[in-house]
Amino acid sequence: MKKSASLIFALVLTTYSIYSQNVKVSDYVVPVSQAGTMRFDGNWNFAQNGDTVTSNIASGTLSATTFYSSLPLAWFVNLDASGSSSARNNSNYNISFNASFQKYVLEAEDWFGFSKYSAVGKNTYAAPATDVSVGFGYGRYINATALAKAVRIESHFLSEGVIYEYLPKAAILKIASIIEKENEYSSLYGSTFETIWIRDIEREIQASGIALDESLGAMATLRIRQVLFGINERVNKRYYGWATNIGFLFPLTTYNKKKAGYPNLSFNATYSIPLNWALQVNSTTEISTPMDSLFFQDVIGRSGIDFIYELNNRVNIVSSYRFALIKSSGMIPTVSNYINLSFWYYIENNINFTVNSNYSKEINKPKQITTTVGLQYNLY
Repeated sequence: MKKSASLIFALVLTTYSIYSQNVKVSDYVVPVSQAGTMRFDGNWNFAQNGDTVTSNIASGTLSATTFYSSLPLAWFVNLDASGSSSARNNSNYNISFNASFQKYVLEAEDWFGFSKYSAVGKNTYAAPATDVSVGFGYGRYINATALAKAVRIESHFLSEGVIYEYLPKAAILKIASIIEKENEYSSLYGSTFETIWIRDIEREIQASGIALDESLGAMATLRIRQVLFGINERVNKRYYGWATNIGFLFPLTTYNKKKAGYPNLSFNATYSIPLNWALQVNSTTEISTPMDSLFFQDVIGRSGIDFIYELNNRVNIVSSYRFALIKSSGMIPTVSNYINLSFWYYIENNINFTVNSNYSKEINKPKQITTTVGLQYNLY
């Protein structure tokens, strides 16, 4: 028992020393990012065979997005619409509109409020389905995945001699800020955003003054792309902090003008502990119930916990547990348990070994167990 504990402790210390650089997960601050775009794509198809018109169809799509993202204030608006019409008076359309808003009202006390609006319409229905959600919460729950990707890029550059020491804290935070702004780059530059996005990351690395060459080279660009887009390696989502919120969803209209229904109450809580850059624990809890005569008689509850072990791009272990409870008035509650264990081991140009196991059990149903093993090994 003592030997096992010693091995685990040594593993944690080794992992920590490998990732012991100038920045911690909790150093990350959400950058301000803002962009807006609107694009229209139209098409007209006409075909004639002799004196007979065989095709006369016009179609178009419209997409518009605008957002502002920061820690104290964030809002997002998105519109996607498409439609077509033919000479035979056959027409159809689809439209989806979503908007969300979140603001820390008392920043020093970590209180925030949020609202969401959604509308979905189709030509096969007489009216769109719409709903609005409002709520409030307390706490700070930060997505630091962009900083985790910056740290992974740094580890590649150190091992391959692109830089001769860890990046300064200010430099790696700037790189993480650029990575976080992927949506902004995509909105502003369209299909060419990747080139400009990576160029700006490389410029920050060069500006740090610790790059061995003035030009980082093709291999550096390749490593950045591999990390950003998950090519041959994984960077798991990284969070820190906690937050709880209570929300109220109000159905406004439904398809074909049917009765909208009663509001729904939901409670959510999230908590994440980043032990270091290789070890992370995440937990979530969700409970919802209708606000009518079935209040807390109809209940949907879900909870889960994740343990993440990530050592460079070679070893990746993620174990997850999920619990779900569905209780309907007058019926036996449904309880389900789900366990997943994923192991990923990768050495570039040599071996790629993966194991994925799942266990699930629902009440009054037999358990289900699945295991998948994959191996790719280059003999020569």
